[in-house]
Amino acid sequence: MLSAARLSEIVTDLCGDGGGDHGGDHASHEAGLTDDELLEIVAVGEAVVRAMLAQQVRLAGEISMRSRTELGDEGLSRSQNFTSPVKLLSHVTGASARECKSRLDFGRTLRGAVLLGGGEGPAPFPLVTQRLREGALGVEAASAIVKQCTVLADRGCSADVVTVAEETLVDQTISCRLSADETFRAAIHLREVLDPDGAEPRDEVLQMQRSLTITQSADGMYRGKFALTPEQGGVWSASIRAMQSPRVAGPRFVDGDEYTTADGRTQAQKNADTVTELIARAAGAEDMPRINGAIATVNVHMTLDDLEKGRGVGWIDGIDQPVPASTVEQLRCSSPVATTLFGDKGEVLYHGKAKRLFTAAQNRALAARDGGCVWPSCDRPPSFCETHHANEWVSDDHPPGRTDIDNGVLLCHFHHSHLHKSPWKLTMREGTPHLIPPRWVDTEQKPIPTTRRRTIQRPAA
Repeated sequence: MLSAARLSEIVTDLCGDGGGDHGGDHASHEAGLTDDELLEIVAVGEAVVRAMLAQQVRLAGEISMRSRTELGDEGLSRSQNFTSPVKLLSHVTGASARECKSRLDFGRTLRGAVLLGGGEGPAPFPLVTQRLREGALGVEAASAIVKQCTVLADRGCSADVVTVAEETLVDQTISCRLSADETFRAAIHLREVLDPDGAEPRDEVLQMQRSLTITQSADGMYRGKFALTPEQGGVWSASIRAMQSPRVAGPRFVDGDEYTTADGRTQAQKNADTVTELIARAAGAEDMPRINGAIATVNVHMTLDDLEKGRGVGWIDGIDQPVPASTVEQLRCSSPVATTLFGDKGEVLYHGKAKRLFTAAQNRALAARDGGCVWPSCDRPPSFCETHHANEWVSDDHPPGRTDIDNGVLLCHFHHSHLHKSPWKLTMREGTPHLIPPRWVDTEQKPIPTTRRRTIQRPAA
């Protein structure tokens, strides 16, 4: 435990005099602290900040009272030439309008109602107000308690019940040293215990608020926002976690294996890819609605010359921005995409093929042969794989669109995308998929057999 003198000395050194170039000195003081000293200073600093924030909330409540609408031009904010107390507080403090509104609303909630004679009634949450003033309760935790107690009051619970809820939550937060998040969860739980009948009307409100909006930006990206009910959010979260589970996806990379590519995607990128994969799988399901007898399709336009040479761009119907040739090649392998090819004069040369995608029976055969993604060290099972045409869609060896099991191979979405954009090549030899490494990996570019089939006559790499 730090002595008061030692704590004062450290805080003074860390705060400095507010001027000059003391960054190096501050860093040296912080680096010289022991672990216990560092944590104790953080705790003390938080207590100081907590008390100051509580004071700011009380002052904001007073500003709100003095700026109430019925005072007209004599109100504080309007007398200072501001149209609202939010603008006044933001101007004085430099804080954001959102933060100022939050302080004003919470401060006003803690104040008693204005009486007919102009006085103020008793505070609705006296214990929360007292513990805030003492610095024992943080603003975030206090706000969570007040919010749920207000819900109970609005639901018609008696004043005694609301008081018991307030006292219980304040005591639990302080005595058990709960964080603001833990206090929020405790308040929700207590609310449901005291008012179990309130869940149904609250759910009706949430159901009305559910939404999903998607718009296309000028750069071609689709952006949007969504609001899900708790059960919808549960379905989304559970599905995403299942798809991203290491037990399903396998290791992201393996040390010492030069043929394995690390998954460098951010979590947000993984979420976007996972939801897209879920939608694509659902769109291709047998029981999904058909339009003109076909599953959901995306039309991609590309000239035959660009497709054969693996260059240029493709154009998706309804989207202004193009996609690169590598993306078109990947889509043509496994996605429900009908690709329209145009000649140099704009004439239609080729418009898809009825049997371009591998059938369910063929995919079962490939699953038995490959056992999942054939990329070395990837553990994705067949159910998480896409079917890739080993010899390219347009090839000198085969006519365009050959969809036979001796020309198909299973790859997970990540390695499928990686293969179309990397110098690695994949081909079939004697019914077994082989990876051909780039010259910087193997100057002889010796084909590497890749399969998990246990009946293979020679071991795979």
